[in-house]
Amino acid sequence: MTTANGIDSLLVIGKQPAEGTKALAAAGRLYPRVTATFDTEADKYSSNEIDPSQQQSDTRLGNFRTSGAIKGEASCDTYAVLLAALLRRDFTAGGTTAAQNTIASGAMGLTRSAGSWLADGHRAGTVVRIGGFLTTGAANNGKNFFVKSATALKLAGQFMDGSAMTVKVEGDPVTVTAPGKRSFTPLTGHTTDWFTAEVQDPGIAVNRCFIDQLVSKVDVAVQPNGITSMDFTLMGKLEGPTTPAAYFAAPAATPGTGKFSSATAMLSVAGIPSQICTGMSLSLDGQVKIDPVIGSKFATAASRGKVVGSGQFTVLMQDSAYIDYFKQEVELPLAYAMAASTAPLAEVMTIAMGRIKITSAKVDDGEKNKIVTCAFDYRKSAKRKTAIDASTDEGSNQLVSVIDDNQKRMALAVAVDWYGFTSNGAAVPFDKSMIDAAFDKYPTWQDRVTTALENDANFLKV
Repeated sequence: MTTANGIDSLLVIGKQPAEGTKALAAAGRLYPRVTATFDTEADKYSSNEIDPSQQQSDTRLGNFRTSGAIKGEASCDTYAVLLAALLRRDFTAGGTTAAQNTIASGAMGLTRSAGSWLADGHRAGTVVRIGGFLTTGAANNGKNFFVKSATALKLAGQFMDGSAMTVKVEGDPVTVTAPGKRSFTPLTGHTTDWFTAEVQDPGIAVNRCFIDQLVSKVDVAVQPNGITSMDFTLMGKLEGPTTPAAYFAAPAATPGTGKFSSATAMLSVAGIPSQICTGMSLSLDGQVKIDPVIGSKFATAASRGKVVGSGQFTVLMQDSAYIDYFKQEVELPLAYAMAASTAPLAEVMTIAMGRIKITSAKVDDGEKNKIVTCAFDYRKSAKRKTAIDASTDEGSNQLVSVIDDNQKRMALAVAVDWYGFTSNGAAVPFDKSMIDAAFDKYPTWQDRVTTALENDANFLKV
């Protein structure tokens, strides 16, 4: 007797051209998985009537709907289409800085005397690759550089292979490029992507097609010793007829990319590298619902809620910092970068959250290192009066203008304790024009203000 064996099963997913339209047969792609289950579900309703036989008289089923669960391992490109669907934005190219002779390198990262990293599309929590340095700066070329913080004139971070950045003054034709692509949940222009998923069991000639699937949720788990897991939940409206022949007869192959482990990863909290994290989990939930309707055996209405993010991380307890973050309701940026190997140009993936709030901080006990477990929610970027799309040239320029304006506001707010802003211990009142003059005369103050801005979760508020 022939039976289905999981090792022989294939999972193929294709993006549909529209809701209600099955994906083209040529659009299918094979997906690796630890496990993958797709099923049709229905609510059960039993009769409440008392029957003379004193037995159950009838049971009916409500609208049929489908659900899918893919347990996978994080790797480049493998699940990009599903992530883009959940984020509601397609992946696009990251930041790029063409050859500039105004870029210098230092122990903490890159600086520039002209232009803007932000206008070039660079952001904190991303990975970039540097090129063009000559002589003593050549060692900085061709490596993955994890950006912990980004301002108009400074990219601070470190190389993911553990090497140190060498010092080189400006003058070389330096380029800085973010490899691959990036996505995020946008302020406007959200996409809606529907998928057809087929579970193929060629050993018994059973092929099941699930149509109108929405990506509902992703769960990511990071451990000190293990491959990073990435699990997806899909919800949909319809399973088509079971067929002996596969619908996706010639699917594209899976990407041949390496898996990620935390041994070759970096975590940054509040712009500071963390070497005490013992584990982390993240969840992004699109809150998909399949609503029942009268007069149809299969569900016909699907909806999405807001994209909600939450997670937790555990750290070795060495001070009260994380407990204080919780008690003071401090909002922090968190970024996590993963590399597929120790090679300088290994495949990389980053997850950046510009604004998280720790919702609990609990300390354990025992004959071991004490651990602080921090649960958190992540939130959208700080509110602005006018939405700015930083993915466009115009939006980037607007963003730089907003940040420059807020530098002056922050300078006024923190001026009291800085040399040059007080007179006999009393604060000197400054207006915007005087702050402009101060920045021109003392440019290092701008760096200090920028650092203060990075540590303020609401610095984009106008």
